[in-house]
Amino acid sequence: FPFLRCLTWIISFFAVTGNLAVLVILLISHRKLTISRFLMCNLGFADLCMGLYLMLIAFMDHYSRHEYYNRATDWQLGPGCGIAGFLIVFAGELSVYTLTVISIERWHTIINAMHVNKRLRMHHVTAMMGVGWGFSLLVALLPLVGVSSYSKVSICLPMDIDTPGSQVYVVAVLILNVVAFIVVCYCYICIYLSIHNPEQSSTR
Repeated sequence: FPFLRCLTWIISFFAVTGNLAVLVILLISHRKLTISRFLMCNLGFADLCMGLYLMLIAFMDHYSRHEYYNRATDWQLGPGCGIAGFLIVFAGELSVYTLTVISIERWHTIINAMHVNKRLRMHHVTAMMGVGWGFSLLVALLPLVGVSSYSKVSICLPMDIDTPGSQVYVVAVLILNVVAFIVVCYCYICIYLSIHNPEQSSTR
């Protein structure tokens, strides 16, 4: 579909340039690196990787247009698909994790707005993001060592569920993403209630 091809290039271009701009602005700024700016750097990097994945898929689509059947084996079983798969899984998990940490940090800061000593410090958030990076790297590396596979489909997602280990991997990743979504929703519901409920001492 030409429309989807065009849209893919547009989205990937803006994803790469937009997140590069975010990272450059945040990193070269003379202002102090706050918790919020640190988390935005992590989110920008994750989304930059997602844009690079989409650009790689768009390039391969253009390269193999009308003759994918001649290049499918080389692409899906070669290093290109492995790199693309690693990028999208790493980026996706790091992005979801970072959004979850941002939500928790906002919730914690607003709930404890009048208690400065209870706020999260940079070393707390740095440790949380260290765990997130480790987790995202682990999830992205597992399909490269035989737990599921990036070569099952042409867009290089880990959709191989032929073995019990692969099934556990895919289900675990899906469940963790659902849990992250629930946590984010819970945090913003709590923020909304804390702001709109005048009976709470934190609001006063």
